[in-house]
Amino acid sequence: MRMKAVAMTALVGASVAAIAVPASAAEIHASLGGAGTARTWYARTLVEVCDSDADAHAVAGQYYRSANPGTLLTKWNQTGVHTCASSGDGSSVMKLRVREQQIGGADRYGSWNY
Repeated sequence: MRMKAVAMTALVGASVAAIAVPASAAEIHASLGGAGTARTWYARTLVEVCDSDADAHAVAGQYYRSANPGTLLTKWNQTGVHTCASSGDGSSVMKLRVREQQIGGADRYGSWNY
């Protein structure tokens, strides 16, 4: 009987732990028209930025990490159309958007994605 009680306690504890996982653990995806995309991966610890337009404008992913929530980070992809660049790993990314560099004008920004 004692063995059943221990097993039941472990089962209940595992169920509670599974429920405690935050919904924010899902990856983030962001885009800016046809200019480029950005996404998190590997449990939101890496950012990948892809250029999807042959317009000679560099694209970047701008993001905030949980370890430094007041510091805006930027990962540029300046290697051309159909290429991607990845950040180093770090704490969880909290929000992400795409930025497109405009030569001689104001840069374009996508909306923040969480």
